[in-house]
Amino acid sequence: MHLDPAIAPIIVFVLRVLNNAIGTIRMIATTRGQTVSGFILASFESLLFAFTAGIVLVDLANIPNLTAYVLGFASGGYVGMLIEYRFHQSFNSVTVIMETVMAHKVAEMLRESGHGVTETHGEGARGEVSILRIVVEHKDLRDVQTNIRKIKPDAFMTVEQAQQIHSGWLRSQRQRHG
Repeated sequence: MHLDPAIAPIIVFVLRVLNNAIGTIRMIATTRGQTVSGFILASFESLLFAFTAGIVLVDLANIPNLTAYVLGFASGGYVGMLIEYRFHQSFNSVTVIMETVMAHKVAEMLRESGHGVTETHGEGARGEVSILRIVVEHKDLRDVQTNIRKIKPDAFMTVEQAQQIHSGWLRSQRQRHG
């Protein structure tokens, strides 16, 4: 197949962006256990790759096509990240340990902004402490951390990715269903 040299780089770029974006959607479908969708997307992804690579590999000295291929892949990675951010809901579990009075102030502030907070009392190296557990959507993580640091700038905080969420109090669910 012969393409017009003026439009070939544009076609290569667009196909590479689509190829990489479809790869991201395929990975999301696969991790969600959607094997049929993953299979179909993988087939389409490999077809786009073969077609695009075929255009470029015929003449590796063709700098416009090669540049479009490279930039298309990089842009496709960015588009893929946007797609993942939009459709892949992930949660973080935030644990905060601090003196009890300050911890309760932090818990109240977070509850006022709609977050579920569990307070547990414990014993630390310097005496009584409170442990706060907050489960948040990844998109809300930075806001929660910033608000905690407004009250206690040196708060001890750990963040872990929550593998599964079942029931409980989540701000995002409250806003949708509340």
